[in-house]
Amino acid sequence: MTDKIYDVVIIDDESTVTDLFQQFILWKYKDWNFLTFNNSDILHAAISNRTISSRVWVIDMMMPGKNGADLAVTIREIYGDKPILLAYTALDKRTLETQKSYAHGIKHFNHVVNKREDFTSILSLIEIWIAQSAQET
Repeated sequence: MTDKIYDVVIIDDESTVTDLFQQFILWKYKDWNFLTFNNSDILHAAISNRTISSRVWVIDMMMPGKNGADLAVTIREIYGDKPILLAYTALDKRTLETQKSYAHGIKHFNHVVNKREDFTSILSLIEIWIAQSAQET
């Protein structure tokens, strides 16, 4: 297992999204240890090799290569139920639950957030989860 456990890892194939998360975290949450990824295949390999671990994962659902459901399945297989997984998506709930490419992994998420929701409220939710997770360790 990796020596370093990040507070949050964010994966989205759109660099503008990860850049926005990164800028806001650097401004408001300076004490968070975090990483952002734009390539799900690279992140999947790092998870599979146990070279990366996190308390909270913010995962885009629609990505080329490994999608968010695939990543959620792998995280749960390797790290169990302890990490918090947040699906970050433009897809509706019905699509996530019925489309085969997503349905296999949606059950592994603790929370699903639509990309149209307020960005700062998502980070506030992550802040609560990180604080709770730190108390448990």
